[in-house]
Amino acid sequence: MNHIDFHATNSRLIELTDLLSAGCDSDFDAAHEELERAFAELRLAIARN
Repeated sequence: MNHIDFHATNSRLIELTDLLSAGCDSDFDAAHEELERAFAELRLAIARN
């Protein structure tokens, strides 16, 4: 079973959320592929537990 430090995961999620702009547009989507990848990794990690 995988162990997740929920405090660290939550802190990272908050950090990533702070990077989001007030509204999403095509420039935002194109410029933040790394941000989307990080969110996808967090969603997978949370879903595994």
